[in-house]
Amino acid sequence: MKRLFLAALVALVLGGAMDVMAQPRYGRHYGFHRYESVFKGLGMNFGYVHSSSRVRDLYLNEVDKVGGMNGFDVGLTMDFTLIPEALYLQSGLDYVYQMDKPETHDAGFVKLTGKNQDHYLDIPVQLKYAHPLTSKIGVFAQVGPVLSFGMSSKMTYRARLEDGSNAQVIYNYYNGKVKAKGFSDSVEQIVNSQIPDSKFRRFDMRLGGAVGARFFDVLEASIGYQWGVVNKYRGDVAKDYKMRRQQLYVTLGVRF
Repeated sequence: MKRLFLAALVALVLGGAMDVMAQPRYGRHYGFHRYESVFKGLGMNFGYVHSSSRVRDLYLNEVDKVGGMNGFDVGLTMDFTLIPEALYLQSGLDYVYQMDKPETHDAGFVKLTGKNQDHYLDIPVQLKYAHPLTSKIGVFAQVGPVLSFGMSSKMTYRARLEDGSNAQVIYNYYNGKVKAKGFSDSVEQIVNSQIPDSKFRRFDMRLGGAVGARFFDVLEASIGYQWGVVNKYRGDVAKDYKMRRQQLYVTLGVRF
């Protein structure tokens, strides 16, 4: 999987270089009737990400909204020109980190504090339409799929025991394995009862769109929403439930 993402990153950079060379030379007016050739396709972005999940019970046909994770994304982005200064194909590679803290559980005199953490990589493949409002400000809208690959998804419970020692248990959502250390047998049973009997798929795909604005042909700001189309559950749980991830994001970007 690491080779796959390395290949995607190399392809993005090489594609951007080829796109620059293939661009028709167009310019922007800078006063005194001078024109300066510009191209602002490659950039970096950083933003806030919030996700939640909708779980459907296939037998009862009921839908519940569960969880709520907050975090950030950072990555490279590239606009491949289809129609100069109008229509683009946007792609890139984003690293996304999200976390949330479940409710604290009491196990006798021991208080358990938990944390869910997700790390994944996103590759957007979206059509982007841009429209200039003035010589310094433009607006855009984009729509399309986002391919998502899970790197790590874990739930961790930690506790300080009565004797002052520390203990923790970690559940891996991708392989379903549990690692526990430092707990007594009675406390470990309580901790294990909090662990879900479910596993996640590493691959996900979401469909969505965004709107935004560009300033001075350098800075971009956008807000968007995505709907998951892949059941995140796998194994026996996937026979009874479907879970799809939804995601809201607010992003700031810089174009080179």
